[in-house]
Amino acid sequence: MGRRAEFSDQQIIEAGKAITAEGKLVSPFAIRNRLQGGSSERIKIVWSEYLSQQESIVEEKVEEIELPTEIAEKLEKNQQTAINQLEKLAMESYKVAQQVAEKRVKSTIDDYQSKILEYEESENQASLAIESSDNKIDELEAEIDVLQSRNEELVAENSRLLGLLEANESRIKQLEIKEVEFDKLQRAYGKLEGRFELLSK
Repeated sequence: MGRRAEFSDQQIIEAGKAITAEGKLVSPFAIRNRLQGGSSERIKIVWSEYLSQQESIVEEKVEEIELPTEIAEKLEKNQQTAINQLEKLAMESYKVAQQVAEKRVKSTIDDYQSKILEYEESENQASLAIESSDNKIDELEAEIDVLQSRNEELVAENSRLLGLLEANESRIKQLEIKEVEFDKLQRAYGKLEGRFELLSK
């Protein structure tokens, strides 16, 4: 493998500046792509040191500037005014946010309470329906018991009537047999009576 290309600190810094000027995010990987090579670790160290130096320079420049007393007083006054306004704005924003939050919470609570009432009403309706069904079942079971009892009575009565019917049928058959026998006797008696009349002449 070929040796990794090395770049000077200035080349690394210039590549980072170019990326910043384009409005892009500067990272060791982005600088390495811009340079088309180099050690990512070394690029990271060089760029971090450059940023630290820039921050030190800015702080030094700020420290070297001394504002006139009048401007400094106005600046301080304006800063205090701005702070007061920001505090006031923050308090108002907090109150508004608190009111909105309370309204949302109240709305949510009211919504939940309404749903709870609906569920309770549905539960009550279901309980009433179940109770009504239980009562209806009890009534039907009582009717079934009455019908079963009545059916047993009818079965017993039917058995009794069947017994009577069989007994009557047997009696009728016996009477029919006796009627036939009686008819035979009548005929025999008629014949005997006729003979008796002939003998008497």
